[in-house]
Amino acid sequence: MNKKPILYLIVTAFALIGIFIGAPDRVSFSSVFMLLVLVGISSIFIYKNRAYASFTSIQWLLIIAVSFIIQFSLLSNLHMTASTIFDFILYILGRWVIALGFVIACATTFKAHFNPDSSVDYPNKYKWIIGICILAMSAFYWLAFFPGGMTPDSLAQWEQAHTREFNDWHPIMITWLIMILTQIWDHPGMITIVQILVVSSIYLYTFHFLIKKQVPPIVLGILTLLVLLIPSFLIFSIVIWKDILYSAFLLFFTVNIARVYLSNGAFIQSKYGIFMLLLSSFGVAFFRHNGFPVFVITFLCLIVLFRKYWKRLVPLFLVIFILQRIITGPVFNWLDVKPSDPNEALSIPTQQIANIIVNDGEMSKSEREYFNNVLPIELWKEKYNPYKSDPIKFTWEYYDREFIFQDLGLYFKNYMSIVIKNPYLAMEGFLKQTALVWQTTPFEDGYTDTYVTNVYYGNKFGLENTVVSPLITNTAKAYLEFFKSPSLFFLWKPAFYHCVILLFSLFFIARKGITSSIVLFPWLLNTLSVLAALPAQDFRYLLASVFVSFFFVGLAFVRKGEEERGQF
Repeated sequence: MNKKPILYLIVTAFALIGIFIGAPDRVSFSSVFMLLVLVGISSIFIYKNRAYASFTSIQWLLIIAVSFIIQFSLLSNLHMTASTIFDFILYILGRWVIALGFVIACATTFKAHFNPDSSVDYPNKYKWIIGICILAMSAFYWLAFFPGGMTPDSLAQWEQAHTREFNDWHPIMITWLIMILTQIWDHPGMITIVQILVVSSIYLYTFHFLIKKQVPPIVLGILTLLVLLIPSFLIFSIVIWKDILYSAFLLFFTVNIARVYLSNGAFIQSKYGIFMLLLSSFGVAFFRHNGFPVFVITFLCLIVLFRKYWKRLVPLFLVIFILQRIITGPVFNWLDVKPSDPNEALSIPTQQIANIIVNDGEMSKSEREYFNNVLPIELWKEKYNPYKSDPIKFTWEYYDREFIFQDLGLYFKNYMSIVIKNPYLAMEGFLKQTALVWQTTPFEDGYTDTYVTNVYYGNKFGLENTVVSPLITNTAKAYLEFFKSPSLFFLWKPAFYHCVILLFSLFFIARKGITSSIVLFPWLLNTLSVLAALPAQDFRYLLASVFVSFFFVGLAFVRKGEEERGQF
């Protein structure tokens, strides 16, 4: 008697019990049906490829970790955290079993059907065809919404570039770039043209690398179609935000780290390799504030891993590091650059405090008085938005920043005290505020801000959109609207791309070894830095995750070099 079908049935039953534990009236039956389908398909794949369903201890740990993160990203029943410990554990385990089956099925299928020793010869024109297609699709968006999208953040940098009155709320390097480009053509269209060219060039550079590493044609074709057809890959090129160039350069940097690793350091022995690594490092370090620590930590790890090439890597690191110190020090002082609001770093504590106050959490009289001095208690309750800290932080007349920073230690002492007293409320506040990072299925009251295609109406510069062709504009609007339908909205959730990255990174690391995780560092550090200080549910904060996601899919399928034969 074949016991495997019985085992699969038991596993499915266990998973479903876990899902229904808590509040079955809030469980979507269509979702349960899809989960049953997923478990069934996973079981079939594992059974058919059972000869490949064996993994090392490290691989099992990675599979377990990735499975847990994937199931957690589907968490929409936050009320379960208030249930009994037994119910909660059963709930999480039930969900995890489903995700585990899916990841094991993917891993065994990958091992069974991907032949890393086969090769393919691509014609040289292939990469140029991909590049032209990407450029053409970007131009389609540009013509449809000429000159592109601008929000108050965009207009603030536009104003700085024209008045030369700088502040550090936005990276000054982007402001300087706008200054230079407007000397050529003083119009937002100039900025979006350059963004399109930069993003398209970096995509071309990435595809060129995947072609050189002989990624299978079917994989390369699918990736090309995904980049062209899913709007989140290209629509942001026409929005004037600092996040666009930063995200593109994070992809550029990630590809170069992969080139260093896969060449065993040979990439940085050429002037071309040094230049490419330097250029990509510059963009990451200077195009967004959180990019500098991403660069520093990644590069220090790279130096340790490839320490025999330290004479090449250390000078490159010092060039970027010292330049950043000079610009943010003497140059800022010389230009009288106004500092950014340090309170921006307190978004997560602010939201946790607010959630505790709104729900009348436990706190002492002195703690209540302290937070009342920061902002009157009634305003904490009135202004609190579980997914956005701006309404509280920007209550300028009442929110006392100076009081906080007079004694930051006292702020954190009171903050930690009420968090310890109210762990559930603190966790709820954290999970809702950071939902953009980890959650694929939204909470009922959640939201995600995606892209804009218009210049902010009524701006003082008189900037506005021009309809070049009603047909192109209407077609583009209908196309974008289609991808915002409920069934496809997961494509506008960064957490979906995080799951894709983790899944295919698992395959890559399983093949190349744990040290290959260095390639993952730029994305991981960027995501964690956003997680630590996320102010709102704006898709652009994690746009880099979209840009790098297709690269990690392709990276899992790179061919082995001679020194890698016999490994998985």
